[in-house]
Amino acid sequence: MNIHCIGNIAYWHGVVSDTDHKHYVHHTFQKQSELSQYEILTANGRLKLSVPTQKSTRKGPYSDVLIDYNTNWQTEHWRSIENAYLKSPFFLYYGYKIETIYKTHYDTLLQFNKALFATVADCLKLKTTFLTDHTTPSMYVPTPPRVCTAYPQVFDDRVAFQQNLSVLDLIFNLGPEASDYLVSL
Repeated sequence: MNIHCIGNIAYWHGVVSDTDHKHYVHHTFQKQSELSQYEILTANGRLKLSVPTQKSTRKGPYSDVLIDYNTNWQTEHWRSIENAYLKSPFFLYYGYKIETIYKTHYDTLLQFNKALFATVADCLKLKTTFLTDHTTPSMYVPTPPRVCTAYPQVFDDRVAFQQNLSVLDLIFNLGPEASDYLVSL
């Protein structure tokens, strides 16, 4: 299993169902993929957020891809997440944990994604230890889409239920029930 940028609901279903417990990171970076992008739900529908990477490092190994700090992307991402989920039932309980990641400087995309993964796993109360395998050659494999059972979303009075958003949508809307939801898929 690869380490994605936050990861969508289908990805996290795979994480909670994973018996290998290893994250393979010895592969080539795929730009415009789940390694650097995720989607949240706003009042206007889906919003894709992308972590900017330094162009000179994009064609190499995933572990060597450097984050580009020429823009204030962390503040923009956090504001988007906050605007989208501030009124969700569990933002107060989990938002500050995610915010900490967005207020920390990481050199590589992998460092950022690992920090997000650990924080999301903590929010989901996953007790399994996941190991990062830096030596076994692997390929990046996109997560196949998964049909999700509808759950309450912040803007469900304006926007129809949206499938496979970032797991943040699930955590902020279902809170402690998010893990059970992932297992039940």
